Amino acid sequence: MVVLAVPAAAAILYFYGTAHAGAFLYGVGAGIVSFASTALTVSLMPVSSTVHGVVMWAGSFVARYGFAAAALGIPAFLGLWPAVAMLGGFAGVYLAENAVLLPGVMKAMSGTEGGGRRVDERVERRAGV
Repeated sequence: MVVLAVPAAAAILYFYGTAHAGAFLYGVGAGIVSFASTALTVSLMPVSSTVHGVVMWAGSFVARYGFAAAALGIPAFLGLWPAVAMLGGFAGVYLAENAVLLPGVMKAMSGTEGGGRRVDERVERRAGV
């Protein structure tokens, strides 16, 4: 994400100035931290068969969205950063990560990575008479 964000921030710096480029990079940083915490939340899911695991998973979920709301909402409310550039950087991380991860997920869900048929696939056989 950093490799994609730096040229985008340079273009924003050229066209809009330092404040917008800084806000964009701040949004990217908040997006990267939030997306990494998504991995933490997902890693806690297999433990969620117990009440303690469910509470940990739910707490991680609430903390992740609380972080995103505070990290973006407080600077926007106080007028510290241009909000559109900051939100663009944050949303750009999620868009880029999903675009990178989607082909792998689709391949894994299709069940054809082993080269054979899926387990639930039926084969019709006809006998010649």
